[in-house]
Amino acid sequence: MERHTNSSKILLGYFLANLEILFDKRASERVKALSFNIQAFTINQQHPKFMENNLITLLDRCLISITKGSGDEISLAANTIGLMAVTAADRAHELYVESLPVLSKILNHGSPCSKIIECMILLAFFGAKNCEETENSMQLIWELIHKGNANKHSLSILPAAISAWTFLLASMDGRRLSYKYWQGAISYFFHLLEEEMDEAIGHAACEALTLILETGSFEKFSHRSSNITKDEIIERLNNFILKFKEQDHDQNQDYNEELDFISDVINLFEDDDCPKSSINIRGHLLTLSTYSQIIQFNYLKRFLGSGFEVHMMGNKLLQNVFDFTPKYHVHHEKLWEEPTVTYFVPEARTKKTRQRLFMSPNSAYNKARTQLLNKNRDLTKDGEHQ
Repeated sequence: MERHTNSSKILLGYFLANLEILFDKRASERVKALSFNIQAFTINQQHPKFMENNLITLLDRCLISITKGSGDEISLAANTIGLMAVTAADRAHELYVESLPVLSKILNHGSPCSKIIECMILLAFFGAKNCEETENSMQLIWELIHKGNANKHSLSILPAAISAWTFLLASMDGRRLSYKYWQGAISYFFHLLEEEMDEAIGHAACEALTLILETGSFEKFSHRSSNITKDEIIERLNNFILKFKEQDHDQNQDYNEELDFISDVINLFEDDDCPKSSINIRGHLLTLSTYSQIIQFNYLKRFLGSGFEVHMMGNKLLQNVFDFTPKYHVHHEKLWEEPTVTYFVPEARTKKTRQRLFMSPNSAYNKARTQLLNKNRDLTKDGEHQ
């Protein structure tokens, strides 16, 4: 107990010291402090007292680094805020509200890096309280997507913007989507697959179109003047996947696996079904039954990297996203051996005596056996409740 208390104090000291360094005028020192926070939050290591008393101060310093910093500092600060959204479940909406004005301005008028886009989307995913707030964030990204053909910088972050928009769409109920915001989305992504764009853009457009088909709200994404049909979309998706696989992409195993799954999904649309995917997480099985869940899983896994499994095992917020409940068992010595009772039984009384000693409900043998079974049952219940 004393060792745990000391470790807790040391961890709190590290967090407070690094928070103080974020006020330093030297960018190199601030970068070091941000790197510490990222390492700690990635493995879901946090201190309740620090999160309760200093969360907004840390957020403010990160937002200042985003607006006044440069290069690595901006990316690290945005990454830190994204991780804060994942780890601070009960205050995610507060983080979302506080960050929105700054991030909106950068997305609308600045030159955002992919980490800022990622940060904005994670804040909305974990912090938005309703469909309106989620769609508001989707609109910010949608405007950025449409800048993709306008200048070189926007084109470079187009894959990240489309993936972020798709990630938020995966969290929405198609029936609640607005009719006025997404008209023309199908045409836009459809033509991206037609053009000679780079593979990352084509892959992102492929994911977006597949998810739009799964929502069951085709008309909300199709412009009135467009005559693109579902069959044409499926054909275009299949052609893109075939073309991608005909080329040499052995080094990009992740793309190959995801496109294989997309191919399975679109082949099953006529059956109104989706292939299930099962993932083993430290001995616990996670089953993903919709393409929306696949999108969310892949995005969060990429973001958290090596810390994804740690969060899945200990982060209630992430567990709720995937309806994942790890079952912990207490390891104890097995006690299922049959009890042994030793008696000296004269030969002349063998049959009746053995019946009385072993077969009678009140025999010493059955009493010992009952006690042992009850003990094992109690141990099993204790293990299930841990």
